[in-house]
Amino acid sequence: MNQQKVYNLEEFATKYHIKDIYGAYAAYFSVSGFNNMVKERTLFTKILLVKQGSCRMLLKQTIGDEQSIQLAAKDLLIITPKEVADVAEISPDFQAESILVDETFADHATRYQLTDEKDKSITDTFHFIRDIVRRQHINKVEMIRSMFNVLKLIIEELPYEDCSVTHDLGHKKQVYEIFLHHLYRNFRKERQIRFYADKLNVSPAYLSRLVKEISGSTINEHATSLVYKEICNLLTQTDMSMGEIAAHLNFSDQSAMTNFFKQRSGMSPLAYRNK
Repeated sequence: MNQQKVYNLEEFATKYHIKDIYGAYAAYFSVSGFNNMVKERTLFTKILLVKQGSCRMLLKQTIGDEQSIQLAAKDLLIITPKEVADVAEISPDFQAESILVDETFADHATRYQLTDEKDKSITDTFHFIRDIVRRQHINKVEMIRSMFNVLKLIIEELPYEDCSVTHDLGHKKQVYEIFLHHLYRNFRKERQIRFYADKLNVSPAYLSRLVKEISGSTINEHATSLVYKEICNLLTQTDMSMGEIAAHLNFSDQSAMTNFFKQRSGMSPLAYRNK
């Protein structure tokens, strides 16, 4: 009897024509139905976020009993490398989004029913991972790993949703990771410390001290570094005008953006684009 092939992420993505992939580490794709992909044995974790419709899956471990899991909108399913699945039932309107990642998120298959707030948070994180994978970034490795840290933190909170457990703000690393999540989502428009402090329900002074302590850099240094790298990316990867880039990054005008860029690169944005 032939042994079933076990796929790494790159092999799996090639077989099923998944385009949004980052090496052998992570991939994103949307799902409107299922085919044989759920039956494949893999070396990576599969995370499924149901957007609409319903589905019943039969999960099987290499050794162990079959487990039936019913999925509906706002359900999150984590499938570990131990499990393969059969689709027993699926509605015609079924839609979902999936993240594949070469990291451990659970010891066994786990389903969570999400609140509206958590569904939005996880959807936003999925989309940020997708966007990082699709675009060129100087710090792509650090950005994508930070977003998976954020995703882990969100998922770790899910079992306690009914207990009204809030963020442990004494846990400095957790606060820092959540700060990074908000910064990566909002740095193009928001670079004031108070904006991020309000998001975390802490004082600006506390957040400033915490970020400096954990990272060695100030909040302003984090934000300006992201803005500078985004300008470099837009100059080399797009044909946006200087005025369009300035507006996209919420500078008061093109001159302010040019001065900001010159201070960090020693040349004008146009010279950088043409070099």
